[in-house]
This record gives sequence, structure tokens and C-alpha cells, in this order.
Amino acid sequence: MDGQKALIRLSMSEPKQLKRGKKFQKIVQNDFEQYSKDGKVTSEAFISFIGLEKVRKNSGRMDIFIKELGDFVTIVEIKATDWDKIKKKNIKRNLYRHQKQLFNYIDKYIEVDRLDVCLGIIYPKPPIKKGLRNLIEKHLDEKYGVPTYWYSEIKSDEILR
Repeated sequence: MDGQKALIRLSMSEPKQLKRGKKFQKIVQNDFEQYSKDGKVTSEAFISFIGLEKVRKNSGRMDIFIKELGDFVTIVEIKATDWDKIKKKNIKRNLYRHQKQLFNYIDKYIEVDRLDVCLGIIYPKPPIKKGLRNLIEKHLDEKYGVPTYWYSEIKSDEILR
């Protein structure tokens, strides 16, 4: 039966949204890696949650992980969210999910490794709906302390300078 399930999974195409997300993630990761010659930037970095009781899974992967820069590390989550297509009632719920994923990673470095952590979320482009950009940035910053970055506003040749 397991073989049949695997064949079914292989024959099913990925949802359009997932494909778009993977494509955007790869673009951003390549950009970070291209401008980091010192090997401190890792894409798809594995992280173990063993020893962290509040995280329900054993491991995860960070979209961008920048290794120790003295006594801190940097974790960047990449989200291909098109905020103009998100229903108003779902905006804060999505923001909560995005920051929750980041904070699972952060807890490991703060509690286990005793390092400081810089963090951020990169979205493709700011929304055009009036006031939505401000709502997103303000909510993530004031409620969770998470800076928001818009990839369309970051010049790729300046990402890591």
C-alpha cells in the first residue's frame, strides 16, 4: 500500500501557490548565497528542537541562517505571501503563523546555545491595498518584534553588504 501512496503523490502536481513559494524562496536564497563569500550563510539549515519542550516537533529547517557573528546568529524566514490576495480576516492569523515559525527557531539559540538572535521575514513585495503595508509592518514589529522586509525593495547586490 505504501508504494501506491508514493506513486499517487508523485503523479499529483504541486499546488500553484506552493510552486510559487518555492521559486521565490530559491531566488532569495541564491541572492544571499551569491553575496556571501565567507560561508556563513546557509540555506535550508537544519535545526533540532530536542530539549525544547514547547516545540512539538523534533526538527525543522530555516530558510536563511547566518552563522555566529560574534555572540549572535541571524535567522530569516522567506514567505511568498501576496498580501493583496489575503482576506482581511486572515491577515493577523497569517502573521501569527509566520512569526511563530521564527520563534520556534529563536528559542533554540537563546535557550540552548545562549546566543542572541537577529531575525526577519522577507516578503516578495509590499501590498498595494491602502494601509495594508503599515498594518503588516506595525503588527509584526509591535506585537512580535519581527522586522519586515520587501524583496522588491532590496537591491540584490546590497543584501549582505
